[in-house]
Amino acid sequence: MGIIPTSDKFPLLVVINPNSGQKLGLQIFETTIKPALDQAGKSFRLIESSSQGHAQSYFLDNIKPILTDLVQSLSVVDGATSSVTPPTSATLQIMVIGGDGTVHEIVNGILQSIKDSPFASDMFRPKVEFTIIPAGTGNAISTSLGIKDAQDALDRFLAGKTVPMRMMAVSTRSKKDFEDAVENQWKVLVYTVVVNSYGLHCATVFDAEEFRHLGNERFRQAAMKNVANLKQYEGRLDFYGPVQSYDRTSRMLTVVARLDNRSGSTLTLLGPFTYLLITKQASLEPGFTPTPLADSSDEWMDVLAVQNVGQSEIMQMFDATPNGQHIEQEKVEYFKAKTIELETPNQGRLCVDGEFLPIHGGSEGRIRFEIDSDPNTQIFSVFV
Repeated sequence: MGIIPTSDKFPLLVVINPNSGQKLGLQIFETTIKPALDQAGKSFRLIESSSQGHAQSYFLDNIKPILTDLVQSLSVVDGATSSVTPPTSATLQIMVIGGDGTVHEIVNGILQSIKDSPFASDMFRPKVEFTIIPAGTGNAISTSLGIKDAQDALDRFLAGKTVPMRMMAVSTRSKKDFEDAVENQWKVLVYTVVVNSYGLHCATVFDAEEFRHLGNERFRQAAMKNVANLKQYEGRLDFYGPVQSYDRTSRMLTVVARLDNRSGSTLTLLGPFTYLLITKQASLEPGFTPTPLADSSDEWMDVLAVQNVGQSEIMQMFDATPNGQHIEQEKVEYFKAKTIELETPNQGRLCVDGEFLPIHGGSEGRIRFEIDSDPNTQIFSVFV
């Protein structure tokens, strides 16, 4: 059943993940968010996420009736003819009191439900505006936007300024399409809003689960564990289309010329990789800014690649990440790209916004990352 508007303005959807971070979501809502919304006369509907995956399932099942009610609340009725004129667009506001994982779930639930449906077409295109109240562990999106705390995020929501929040599509090909050499038959597995990683970062996030009781400290503990047993991860990264590379001499991004006309790739990095990130956010948590040139609103993915280095070199990189100065180091490569493919010789693991995808070895198991240009996908923005 859809949400029935309780006022002349469609209600804000407030999604709380009470288990995010230090489990302060409900307290933040009661002490900071609810009083401010009541004072502003902003009606809202509270949605509490009860478990991992719940927010995604909720929006997968409910976004169509929600949008139906939203459209009805904005439709214009001609009193003379009783005809109804629906809007060509409608904006749904969602406030998330939680972390990046909750945003990831909501985005994927919405897109999985409405993509290729009448709710996302040339005739009607919904818009979704996120307010992200930082209550998670990393809070990458909020940190990258410079949001200090819940009150700061609330003030930005009330001020009303938004910027686009671009999605990255992570895709594979089916075995049949690969065997039949069918081109451009990539199937989107998931959309990501923060980071995709391979190598040390992925292993760190995976192992951090055993230290979850330590809060943010869990990532440092897991990182030290993996640095102590540092591994190199075989693979190749192919860039297609326009690519920019950070030049340490000029301290500027420069355009990379096409290098391989036979394969169509603009640039290829042959591993092994020690550390590999493909991101849309500058910071992944306070004090950790691995991709300082990233902008969640632009149409580029930022790539941080460190290939085949030892413990001392990776620690030097970590020491310089709080202010982003690691990109000046010789063994650190930094790019901006729009389409990338990762291939590994053996089965491996990919981290996508804190979740994990298996990678199958060889050309058949290639993974593609791209900024989806479909306007029916890029329907999200965030208050800043």
